[in-house]
Amino acid sequence: MALEYSPIVLDSINHENFPKVELFVKLDAKYTLYKPENTKLTIHNIERLRENGTEFVYINSKDSEEVQAHVEKRLDDSRAVNILSQYSKNLICCQMIIKCIDDVFKKPNQAAPFEKCRTMLGKVSLQFGDRNELINLFAKLEDNFDKYLINHSAQTTILSMFMCDKLFNAGKDELVGIGVGAMLHDIGMLSVSSDITDKMDVLSEDEYYRVKLHPKYGVDLLNNAGVKSRIVHDITLNHHERHDGSGYPRALVGPDIPRYAMLVSICDIYCALTMNRPYKAASTPAEALRTMKSQKQLFDPDIFGGFLAIMEDKSHKEAVVEEKKTPEMVKTLDMAEIREMRKQMRNPNVDRNKLVRMHSIITDNINNSFGEERLALTELRTELKNLLRSLFAEGPEKR
Repeated sequence: MALEYSPIVLDSINHENFPKVELFVKLDAKYTLYKPENTKLTIHNIERLRENGTEFVYINSKDSEEVQAHVEKRLDDSRAVNILSQYSKNLICCQMIIKCIDDVFKKPNQAAPFEKCRTMLGKVSLQFGDRNELINLFAKLEDNFDKYLINHSAQTTILSMFMCDKLFNAGKDELVGIGVGAMLHDIGMLSVSSDITDKMDVLSEDEYYRVKLHPKYGVDLLNNAGVKSRIVHDITLNHHERHDGSGYPRALVGPDIPRYAMLVSICDIYCALTMNRPYKAASTPAEALRTMKSQKQLFDPDIFGGFLAIMEDKSHKEAVVEEKKTPEMVKTLDMAEIREMRKQMRNPNVDRNKLVRMHSIITDNINNSFGEERLALTELRTELKNLLRSLFAEGPEKR
């Protein structure tokens, strides 16, 4: 059976008492043994790796508990922490957040991993000079941590805590609460069949209905594990609610949505848009913000305005005023545009990511079209869904 590797931030390692485990480096997507199990790690090994620009090394995942204990002990040593740059501290904190989320997802019926999330967030100190440091950190995480749901949950956690601190002037307990809620916001996906969560095709209506139950599944898991925090429950249950009442599972409207849940939902969407998926290339930060602004009716204008003020370096007042403007009517496609879209869709060389974007555009326009345009769009969407199914069945190399 092939080994499963876990990344470790190089600066989180103390060579003097590093566990006797194998250490690997990653070169051209291949893992190469750097230190055998019974060979002592030396300061020269560490320095050589740093000179080569190495920021992450890798261990066999079976050794992750032992190595994580080593990392936590190093962070508890104030002298060791003081010599690290804030950049290194941020990377190490992210590594710990990812490990805690992974542990919860592996043991969702046990209370200890949930409590570890709260304890760990109480210890870590994430600090960013500006949004660019945050964006660069997310890129680094995606390059080195390959489990989408866990990486996504970690990015959502980091962004939510950053925004909560900036927008709500939250105290430490509130920050920890929103952080734990963001870490666990998608835990209900564990109760959704892997046939659905791993599907690379467009979901059927029945499959999408099952996915929409994951907030309620998440609360059930929290209750079973004895998690009682109101903030954590609010975020888990309500992170798919939308300001205009179009969300789920309860179709809450405006002020009925807890503000922490609304903030996490905004961060959740941003992080989802800017991460690569098997069926969709990542948007750039600017593209993600444009997409979100085109659907600003989904978000509380004050919270979303504050989010944009930070992400676009505007004044808070300017951003809030802009988001409170009445949304423009969506320009629907006319028959000539629909025919052109059908022509592009049938082009054998069309990019698959473009087809997925087409599906979103068509779906949005169906809801705002009437008469022959609506009928033509409905037929076009059916044809496109069948095309996407066939392409995904053929594998990732097609188109």
